[in-house]
Amino acid sequence: MLPSELAAVPWPALLVDANGAVLAVSPAAAALLGKAPGDVAALEARFEPLSPSGRPVSTGDHPVRRITRGEIFEAGGAWRDRESGRELSLRFRGRPAGACGLLEIDLLAEETERRVTERLALLNTALLGRSADEGFISVRELLLELVRLACEISQARYGALGVLAADGESLRDFVYAGVPEDVARAIGGLPVGKGLLGAVVREGRAICIPDIASDPRFAGFPAQHPPMTSFLGVPLRVGQSVFGNFYLADKQSGGAFTENDARILERFSAQASLTVAYARQVQQEERRLFDAVVRHAPHGIVYFPAHPEGQVLGNPAAERLLGRFTRGNDPDRTYDLRYPGGALVGEEALPSTRALREEAVINLEVVIERHHGRAIPALLSAAPVRSESGAKLGAVVVFQDITAFKQLQQLREDFMALVAHDLRTPLQTVLLQLDAILRRAAGEAASVPVSSLKLIQRSSQRVDRLIRDLLDASQVDARGIHVELAPVALPELASSIVAQIAGSLGTHTVVIDLAGAPPPVLADPLRLEQVLTNLLENSAKYSEEGTPIRIVIAPSVGGATISVEDRGPGISPEELPRLFDRYFQTQRARARRRGLGLGLFIAKGLVEVQGGNITAESTPGVGSTFKVWLPAAPPVGSGSGAG
Repeated sequence: MLPSELAAVPWPALLVDANGAVLAVSPAAAALLGKAPGDVAALEARFEPLSPSGRPVSTGDHPVRRITRGEIFEAGGAWRDRESGRELSLRFRGRPAGACGLLEIDLLAEETERRVTERLALLNTALLGRSADEGFISVRELLLELVRLACEISQARYGALGVLAADGESLRDFVYAGVPEDVARAIGGLPVGKGLLGAVVREGRAICIPDIASDPRFAGFPAQHPPMTSFLGVPLRVGQSVFGNFYLADKQSGGAFTENDARILERFSAQASLTVAYARQVQQEERRLFDAVVRHAPHGIVYFPAHPEGQVLGNPAAERLLGRFTRGNDPDRTYDLRYPGGALVGEEALPSTRALREEAVINLEVVIERHHGRAIPALLSAAPVRSESGAKLGAVVVFQDITAFKQLQQLREDFMALVAHDLRTPLQTVLLQLDAILRRAAGEAASVPVSSLKLIQRSSQRVDRLIRDLLDASQVDARGIHVELAPVALPELASSIVAQIAGSLGTHTVVIDLAGAPPPVLADPLRLEQVLTNLLENSAKYSEEGTPIRIVIAPSVGGATISVEDRGPGISPEELPRLFDRYFQTQRARARRRGLGLGLFIAKGLVEVQGGNITAESTPGVGSTFKVWLPAAPPVGSGSGAG
């Protein structure tokens, strides 16, 4: 056979001489191999021969080597393309052709289909055998493998799987093979589903076109798209609905796709539908899990589709923060975003708009201004959302309510101001008195008025009290308060405390009433004295001069109670639940700038560490009652441990 005669051979064939030079190739061989090789070494470098069992063939048994030796043979097997990783199921026939050897190659469609079916079965087995701890499944990787198998079974250079959106017409994803990543990114987003791609969607059947450009339905390729000639499209059905469509282009042999190719791909599509059904079931379970996580997330999460008509979606936390989910320019929106200074966040500066421009927004501080509602301080973060194939789908924005943080920040600032004020006042008094004493000093001796010393003493005691309160509060927080429990008779303790602090109660009289015969309680006398002193001084501090304070001691279930009642202005119902919180002060106390708001917090901690509890009742304009319950001391002789 002459090299010129090989041009008329319709199947893949190569003419090789004894030195390994490839003298000629048929057009079908050039299409199969991608180019006309110059010698046997080039073929060996690119293609790895495999036996029918899938094992690599030794170099000496490579069909192109056997033909250089003039052998007559026929052998089945495959070539693995080292460049693309694709396997071609082939049958080789070798025979002498004058002084050369002729190697003829047949594509084994049946063998390829069998191998693809086996790989699909293995894929299904692996999918069904997944354990729960293997993480989320990548549905796109599964679809990509299906595209690769579709290319292999039909010998296509290019393949894609267009996944249909819920409307059954547009595409929500596009998985491709054979197109380099950089080229795919340059092409841009999802196809719009027109032209031949749209025809497969609309007609719901296989479409086989020998020349794409000559078909009247062809709408042209986008910029950067590689040129393509032949086309084969086949629907992929899951159940009764079309999940997507296989789109294949450019048969490797250089010819057009045949009706037989279409039938083979339809059979493969029917088998692949099982894989897709399994994958969708797993994906739905994962989506339900993910939806549950998003639904119960403490922060608001809102998804803004890239398409301006797409529905904005959000979780319950976002609904509580924002009301309706709307875009920035929606006239029916229920909120505005403002910067902390009060300026409105413009539409182009909205985190959702910025994320759709491929910007990442991290912890942008804003105020969510609800229409006909309150203003909510928040931190916003946003990022673009893309499909696994890289197409832009939309943007997600996370709204974090920082009201509690702002309140804590304000509380810290108020606390620092109170500490500075309450410490500065007595210290200034001490310093002024010391300056006066030093000015009167003569030599090393000076006469110091007793009144000045008492003023210094009271101011120092006030500083000492503030410091002790801070230390006690830290011990309450750390649960580090140590108590020495012992039987305590409440009437005697109350009388002793009243006698000790009567001078600090001003014009208030204190009455002690006994209701029944209260038993001794198990308590730490010093710590209980600290609690009752605090309650009595609070009553005196916030009651009008001359109004009485009443102490009521009564038996109670399991112990006894001691109550301190005053006729002060009372506490509002809104403030009452927070009365024992650390640093909390009523509006009246804040207006008079008295104390750090630690007294009742410490009292609660001291009572609870002794096994008791403290409660408060109040009626605005009438007065307040603080009631301390403590457990009864065990009978004498039964033992009473110390805690």
